[in-house]
Amino acid sequence: MKNYKIVVCDDSKDMRDMIYNKLKILDNINFDVVLADDRTIDLSQEYDAYLLDIEMPHTDGFALATKIHSLYKNALLLFLTSHTELSMVGYEYQVFRFIGKNDLDTVFETYMKDVKEELDRRNRYLIAKDEEGNEMVVYLREIICIYSEGNYLNYVTSKQIYRNREKLKNFKGDDFIQASNGMLVNFCHINKIEKSHILLSNQNKVKLGRTYKKDFLTKVMQCRIASI
Repeated sequence: MKNYKIVVCDDSKDMRDMIYNKLKILDNINFDVVLADDRTIDLSQEYDAYLLDIEMPHTDGFALATKIHSLYKNALLLFLTSHTELSMVGYEYQVFRFIGKNDLDTVFETYMKDVKEELDRRNRYLIAKDEEGNEMVVYLREIICIYSEGNYLNYVTSKQIYRNREKLKNFKGDDFIQASNGMLVNFCHINKIEKSHILLSNQNKVKLGRTYKKDFLTKVMQCRIASI
């Protein structure tokens, strides 16, 4: 079982210790835990998840979240606060979960299970051949789009295109949405949707087929709601 690394950043040592103890007694979930405050958190180190107190004396959680996202675009963030009225603001920072300090005893274990499930999902991978014919591990989160070519699928990433013998239908669902005949795009890599094209994170445009457009837009909206 993979251990994910989580950093807990709170200016209160008592709160850090409490969360550490809660993380260590979770059933069937193992986290490697790093404790820090707003002055000692090491942003040169990428973690699997970040649990940030919003109200800290030197750098508040919102500012810290902005810095983290500038370094690690897909960082998994959780906010911790005594003021639950700030939860709506938190969504502007692509926060995975918002945890009220007064609710720790009731929601903490459930939210940490959600974190593990999300990290497991993000770390799914397949084996495909690179352009030189070498078999490589390709993480699904790195795939920008997938297109079919005969009995093979091509997996476009920011580095190169990989391919293997597979069926397109096996990738429908989750973050992959059909844009046209033989083409799936990864929701996480959509930058902009135009009238008849989709601009992807690698700045390439792919066609948005007329017969697929309505279903595509519906699924994009569902993915956006699910990510809140």
